[in-house]
Amino acid sequence: MARKNLMELRASKLAELERIKGELAALESKAAERIGKVAVRAGLVDLELSDEQIAKEFEAIVAKFRKG
Repeated sequence: MARKNLMELRASKLAELERIKGELAALESKAAERIGKVAVRAGLVDLELSDEQIAKEFEAIVAKFRKG
């Protein structure tokens, strides 16, 4: 079995990197969908809040639970 040359190894690693990036994007999408569904059920979409206001409230929630 012949050793792979540098170009083949590089191409293989780049393909692996792209696969992993795809997996990460899928995980993030699944998490975003979950949080979005919870926000809709809670009535968050009915409030006239900016993205910055919503982000600030989410950050407060995270801080609350990380302290505990």
